[in-house]
This record gives sequence, structure tokens and C-alpha cells, in this order.
Amino acid sequence: MKRILRLFEHRRWLPTLLWAVAIFLVSSIPRLDMAMTRLEGCDKIAHFVEYSILGWALRYWSRNGSPRFLAGGIAFAALDEFHQRYVPGREMSFWDFVADAAGITAGFLISNTIYRRRARKRAGGEAGNE
Repeated sequence: MKRILRLFEHRRWLPTLLWAVAIFLVSSIPRLDMAMTRLEGCDKIAHFVEYSILGWALRYWSRNGSPRFLAGGIAFAALDEFHQRYVPGREMSFWDFVADAAGITAGFLISNTIYRRRARKRAGGEAGNE
């Protein structure tokens, strides 16, 4: 297990890359017919969830929570929506982009809060051991 963690320690970008590729591949499927798209607004939830995972991965990669990573994720969401304009049966949607950007932001900020709390807890624990 430690070996796997070490692999990611020096390749913190890997989860972000893999998830971004997965998003791009799914958004490249022509005429994607999902059962939940029949329910009004459910596709926005799917966008939010998939991009919140990307937001978490971006925060993991950034180490210090740099807003540049968040901005890069939002730019990726915009490019992905633009790319769907050229996929048969798909369309570019402003509201999908809003759900994507909200998901990235939520994932990034929630994981940022968790990472900072853990860091404070470790710092407090180390100070108490001295």
C-alpha cells in the first residue's frame, strides 16, 4: 500500500489526468442516452458530481490549494462544453457549464477544507509531542 501511495506522491497529477480523460471520453459519445436525462435537471446533478471529483483531484494535485488549479478546471469545463458542440447528438449548454463549474468549485473547496484541517491537526499533534 505504501508503494502505491509513493507512486502518487510524485505523480499527484495522475488522478486529475485520468479523470479529465474519462470526462472527455464520455462527452465524446454521440447521442448519449441516459435514463436520468429524462428527468428535468438530473443531468445537472451528474455534471456537478463528475466535476466535483475533478475539483477534488485538482486540489490533491495542487498541494497548497492554489486558485490557478481551480481556474484551470473551470477552463477545462468550458472547453469540454465547447467540444460537445461538434459531437453529433450533443450540444453545448451554458447551464451544463454552470453545473460543471459549481462542481469543480465545491470539490476543490471541500477538499481544501479537509486538507487544511488535517494539516492543523498534525501541526497541533506535533507541537503537543515536544
